Amino acid sequence: MRILVVDDNRDILDLVQRVLITYGYDVVIARDGMEALQQETTSQPDLVVLDVNLPMLDGWEVCRRIKARRAVPVLLLTVRAERADIERSHEAGADDHLPKPFDITEFLGRIKKLLAHPAPTLLPPA
Repeated sequence: MRILVVDDNRDILDLVQRVLITYGYDVVIARDGMEALQQETTSQPDLVVLDVNLPMLDGWEVCRRIKARRAVPVLLLTVRAERADIERSHEAGADDHLPKPFDITEFLGRIKKLLAHPAPTLLPPA
């Protein structure tokens, strides 16, 4: 399974990448919103882990654009943890919202759940 991880914080990016690789996932990384869209298009990941506070395009806009193209599960991993932020994440099409700092076990559990029940693939209009 391929996971795209998007975060501009190198420490978080490195941690998440190491954990996911340890658990057998193929990991693709991006450091800003535009790179995230490019990587999602070229790598066709099975899941996207996405920060909200990104340069170029914020994570909510990246999520909206990805979801407009195809129904890949998106987990927003962010310091934005207010009720309004969580609602905005769901409005953008995110499948889950996990606040930072986060517990690795909980993170992995959410990844497994999202991968076990992927969203149906959107079909292009006829």
